[in-house]
Amino acid sequence: MNRKLLLLLALTTLSGAVHAERYRCQDANGYYAFSDKPCGPAGATEDASAQQQANSSPAGEAYTKDMPAMRSPDPATQACFSHVNTTARFPDPSTTRLLSGTRKWVAVKDVGGRQMVSIGVTSKNEAGMYIGVQFFDCLLMGDNLTVNTGAYELLEPSD
Repeated sequence: MNRKLLLLLALTTLSGAVHAERYRCQDANGYYAFSDKPCGPAGATEDASAQQQANSSPAGEAYTKDMPAMRSPDPATQACFSHVNTTARFPDPSTTRLLSGTRKWVAVKDVGGRQMVSIGVTSKNEAGMYIGVQFFDCLLMGDNLTVNTGAYELLEPSD
């Protein structure tokens, strides 16, 4: 009986913390930070709790808010994004955004080691909502800046 009472007390106490006020503050550079205290006079204040409820949608549906694009991608990541943007079929190519980009080394058959750029991209659908993130890989040529548009075969890493 005491365990049930303790569990009920813990759940009741935690529910207050879950519904605490959250604020999204923007600094002079345009970066956002979240806090449980209202923003100072230098930044704009929004109630993040209300915004989170407005942005949330049922599973499988896209968000209606704009997704932030990646800031200052390196030239190889930008080249991969340009290649993907021209070759992949997006519902609305004019709204395609680069969200992330990483590099890794891979072994290519008959070539050797090359760098591969992996990017995350999103675009709006016909209804004007973002469709979520799609991931693409681009193999770079020997200069590590140009995207290889030809066929290639990756070798499995040996353990």
